[in-house]
Amino acid sequence: MFEIAKVAGYLLSPLTVVLALGLLAMVFAARRKARRALVCGAAALALLWVASLPIVAEALVASIESRYPARPAASMPRADAILVLGGALGGAWPPLQPTFTLGPSAGRVWEAAALYRAGKAPWVVISGGNQPGTEAQQAEGDAIAQMLTVLGVPAQAIRRETASRNTWENAANVRSVLRAVGAKRILFVTSALHMPRAVKTFEMVWAQEPVELIAYPTDIQVPASTQSLKVWLPSLESLLGVTKALKEIAGMWGLAIMH
Repeated sequence: MFEIAKVAGYLLSPLTVVLALGLLAMVFAARRKARRALVCGAAALALLWVASLPIVAEALVASIESRYPARPAASMPRADAILVLGGALGGAWPPLQPTFTLGPSAGRVWEAAALYRAGKAPWVVISGGNQPGTEAQQAEGDAIAQMLTVLGVPAQAIRRETASRNTWENAANVRSVLRAVGAKRILFVTSALHMPRAVKTFEMVWAQEPVELIAYPTDIQVPASTQSLKVWLPSLESLLGVTKALKEIAGMWGLAIMH
């Protein structure tokens, strides 16, 4: 069921729908059904334009991110461990990629280190592995550990699991690591856009052994001023934002069905 939810996320992608409408337009045109071809073609262009508007992306992303407002590290309560999820870095892959690379969600690692330096927990636990086909690449959990040490977290304070490929596996695989350090109260670090689905997933997987998750969202996307005409001009960044938001919505639907 979880994989079905992931597939649904891809199917809800604006580009996927636009391509499907474009193919339908071509089929109708080949069959000399001009009106249907025109309708499908116009729908594809309209959807691509709307999904690429900054004002649409900002509204959709904000509706998800606002469920867990941002808080300064200094204001967070103390916990038994800081848990940071993968999806932030690309592991090293020599010789073409000799060291890890920062992804758009690398703020997760920065903020996890900030929480540790603020004395909010004695442990930083990492959950993150590689996607299928990238087994030769450095595991993301190892790359995150490497970055954390650069940011001032002692290696002896870091624990990790490096087999997870998605949020569900994060929850299933990291529980034993947290149990080993006696963590029952956890500062939970992931991107604000991902946080609602991540919290729900962990609550479902850990239902028989509940722990306290304290959400600490990162990588919050600051909305642009709606007074600017730029919010009505399509952009690739906005299309990506809408796509990511729809993926999270599809994931939440999948969890609701499973529950």
